[in-house]
Amino acid sequence: MDPTAVVRAIEALMSPPEWGSRDAWLVESLKRVRHALGRQESFGGAPAAELEELLRVEGDQPGWLQTALDSTGVTSAGGALPPVVALSEYGLPLMTMRCALASGLAMLHRMREWRSTLAQVCDDMNAGLAIFRRDGLREVARNVRWTELVDEEPERVRLLELIRRQLEYTGASGGLPREDFRELELSGRSYRVTAKCAAAGTLLPDAGVLVLMDRLGPELPTTRELRVAFGLQGREPQVALLAAEGLSNEAIAQRLRLSAHTVRHYLERVLTRLGLHSRKALALHLMAGEREKPPAE
Repeated sequence: MDPTAVVRAIEALMSPPEWGSRDAWLVESLKRVRHALGRQESFGGAPAAELEELLRVEGDQPGWLQTALDSTGVTSAGGALPPVVALSEYGLPLMTMRCALASGLAMLHRMREWRSTLAQVCDDMNAGLAIFRRDGLREVARNVRWTELVDEEPERVRLLELIRRQLEYTGASGGLPREDFRELELSGRSYRVTAKCAAAGTLLPDAGVLVLMDRLGPELPTTRELRVAFGLQGREPQVALLAAEGLSNEAIAQRLRLSAHTVRHYLERVLTRLGLHSRKALALHLMAGEREKPPAE
């Protein structure tokens, strides 16, 4: 067995972020493991199933790799490892590659949990979030709000091009810690984009760029002002504000962790209470006129 090929397989198995996505990581790892084991032919199945077969040892449960990939927690690759004393010259590289796969799976799950937590924080703040590798500016992760902002923009292609220019400017810092702010004007809409360099080992194993995006617009009242000025109660102020910003019932439901049916019920009560008939009318109504300020807490 070629030691150099084994080392290259281990490098791939241990480094899922290097390949941009889980599927790309599995494909690259499979290619290198095949080469290390001297297997030229493909089984014709999914990369995970073929990789599992190539690294199989006695005592493995069928489907252990797919189970590990689908797990929601940090986990090892699974599968019973034979005693070290039983390893042959062929078995030692095999077990080393399995250990590398276990390490890669654990890293994959840690990153998934970290990104999920960070994305949820930004969703709660109504901010779009995306993470890019500094090398090549390849997108690695985004939250729900980022997708909403991009999809709702009529000049979507131009918005993405302006964001990419901002990324190129920020990423050209050579990895130095810096944070850049820029406001983008598109079709009467304005966006604030904040790009920040992240050193290797913080967001990603290598250097990355974190981007936050907010859509700017006319000032809306706060939830406290809505309660005082318009008599809204419970979750009604939150639903009213998000609807006035243009979010769909489904998006509001996801943001507030409610069902779409409940959001529709709240919105109907708000519109009825204010004598309005549409989201646009709601937004204009909330922004119009003097609002009674609530007393300071």
